[in-house]
Amino acid sequence: MSLKTLTKFSTLALIAGLTVGCASTGDLQKAQNDASEAKSMARQALDSVNAANACCQENSEKLNRVFKKSMYK
Repeated sequence: MSLKTLTKFSTLALIAGLTVGCASTGDLQKAQNDASEAKSMARQALDSVNAANACCQENSEKLNRVFKKSMYK
């Protein structure tokens, strides 16, 4: 699930919770918990993307070094 999808889902959940009408504090707490869970999932997804990007950069640097070495031979 992408970060944009999670953000849209949490926004829609919040809007739906607010437009339902007279919501009890339990309903509001549940919506807040859902939003917090969505934020947590989004943070985990972003961390995974950042880790994958760092790995990709490292691999690219290694390949560049190998290419440069082969050019000297």
